[in-house]
Amino acid sequence: MGPVRSVAGFATAAIVLGLFCSRAAAAPLPPPEAFAVLPDEAPQISPDGKYFAVRRGINGRPGIAIYQVDAPAQLPLLFTSADWLVDGMRWAKSDVLLVYNKKNVTLGSADNVNFLRQIEEATAILVNERKQVQLSAYMQIEDIDLDDPDIVYATIGGSLYSMNVRAPGRPQLVMSGLHGIGYDGTAKWFLDGHGKVVARVDSAVEPNSLPQKWHFTLKLRDKGDWRDIANFDGSVDRDDGIAGLSEDGFGFLRIAADGQSTLSIRRVDAGGGAETELYKNSEHDVEGLLVDEWTGRAVGYTLDEDMPVFRYFDPKREALQKGLEKAFPGLSVHAISEDIAQDKVIAAVEGPQIPPSYYLVNRVTHQAISIAASNPDLDVSALGEVRPYPYAARDGLPIHAYLTLPPGKPAKNLPLVVMPHGGPDARDDMTFDWWSQFLATRGYAVLRPNFRGSTGYGFAFHEAGFHQWGLKMQDDISDGVKKAIADGIADPKRVCIVGASYGGYAALAGATLSPDLYACIISYAGIGNLSDLLGYDARFGESITHGSFNATRIGDSFSDAAQLRATSPQFLADRVRAPVLLLHSELDVTVPIYQSENMETALKKAGKSVQFVRLPGDDHYLSLEQTRLALLKETERFLAAHIGD
Repeated sequence: MGPVRSVAGFATAAIVLGLFCSRAAAAPLPPPEAFAVLPDEAPQISPDGKYFAVRRGINGRPGIAIYQVDAPAQLPLLFTSADWLVDGMRWAKSDVLLVYNKKNVTLGSADNVNFLRQIEEATAILVNERKQVQLSAYMQIEDIDLDDPDIVYATIGGSLYSMNVRAPGRPQLVMSGLHGIGYDGTAKWFLDGHGKVVARVDSAVEPNSLPQKWHFTLKLRDKGDWRDIANFDGSVDRDDGIAGLSEDGFGFLRIAADGQSTLSIRRVDAGGGAETELYKNSEHDVEGLLVDEWTGRAVGYTLDEDMPVFRYFDPKREALQKGLEKAFPGLSVHAISEDIAQDKVIAAVEGPQIPPSYYLVNRVTHQAISIAASNPDLDVSALGEVRPYPYAARDGLPIHAYLTLPPGKPAKNLPLVVMPHGGPDARDDMTFDWWSQFLATRGYAVLRPNFRGSTGYGFAFHEAGFHQWGLKMQDDISDGVKKAIADGIADPKRVCIVGASYGGYAALAGATLSPDLYACIISYAGIGNLSDLLGYDARFGESITHGSFNATRIGDSFSDAAQLRATSPQFLADRVRAPVLLLHSELDVTVPIYQSENMETALKKAGKSVQFVRLPGDDHYLSLEQTRLALLKETERFLAAHIGD
């Protein structure tokens, strides 16, 4: 915990930041452990402002530390598990923190492959009593009702239930909803913050639609009856978009698409369902609506430009945001949690070379204290510069990308790592990225392209990636490499493609579809066989929603079978010319490890150079510190052998 400082109007918070931003003349090489540490994440303050909780690594596993606001230097109350992974948390009462846990387990086998499933649980931590109680079900909390000291409201299987978080037993049914598969049923409930049901969203799947389409109905609770007030169409990636009630309580705010344009914010009138557009950006999607953690009301929105931007509807909230931005110029900063009185606020600060840091701001006393910091042992003066690197794809489509340069080296004839992001429904920006910054400290330039199919730039750009795995999406990545070579930044003989999940697929596709471009390939949890990924849904009982999601992006197993085979690296192993490193977590249920196992077999059969590192005990998301450290060390070793100075 940092010292308490007087921050009149938050002015000296910038000074605090400057203390660890000052550039050293020659910073030592930061060790991989400084990057691999599990970061502090998402601190949350309790409703009464007495406690705050932080998700952080504890003995190399995700855990939670709970502090007293008035005595932050005292030893915290710690929560972790040797079996479960902490997946989230939220305050339910002023002294009750709900903790969500997950783990992947082997339940059997099919087709000579282990059958893995993710199971979940929820625990209530009673802070004053310093004990834990097991909740009877993993529930989606809809309302914490601070008028009641014991009860929360949650959805299970489409219906609304109440539960006593201090003495949990069987959840009590409050109101029945529609039950179906995936979104086919009651998808959402909206309450008023005091346990009163206001509205719900029902959805019905359109039969035989691919990609699957849903029709959503917003229903208002009116004098004990349900009244339809609005209808929306959606698909696997375009749900109804409703985030919550407006601040005045007389409407609903939702993120909506207008044809192929960027996502906008619309207000749905609670009386007659009429829609009014509140905000739209011509270049960037609205990434999300900001919701008050205690009332569930939609209070603002966020855009992801080169750095995330946060805006609020209420002048008081917007004034706070402007004050934070003034205190931390040039960085991404916003309030992530506050007490009910809005007197105590936790602010998150982050930048290209600044790992996420968190400050507790007292708006009454104008004091601020540093309460959490990701990568605390990392010397940020040793990190690389990050800059936008836009270019045009071969068909003229503008591609946004980011280039991280190794510190202390001119941007000329550098070994280059191109790192396509995962998803592919995601995007990169200029906030701190621990993997690419690690590579920059090792002397590599890192290119992170937002190829077509990435989110954030409108649906036309997003949907341009549908059924383009290994085709135009891959061309976008290759074109970025060629641009860096043409600009003299990259040494054409020292380029490696590195990625995870979809990025792992793109790395393997680069090895097989553009073999002359790369000197080495690293794939973490990558996909080698696209048809098999589609079949994985059916064989192992994944949801219809997930299956349709993959089919929408990749293709149909039957009508697109020839294209899927022609873009599956497993069947193109004979084309590989560069050494390949495969890494995969053994308990991955998102991309099963046999994707890498089969890729290794194909490469060995073709007589290619391949190394395979199995990572025990972890899932798809690098949840354990030991996995992150192994990933960095193996990456460093492999790159040094093939494109290092």
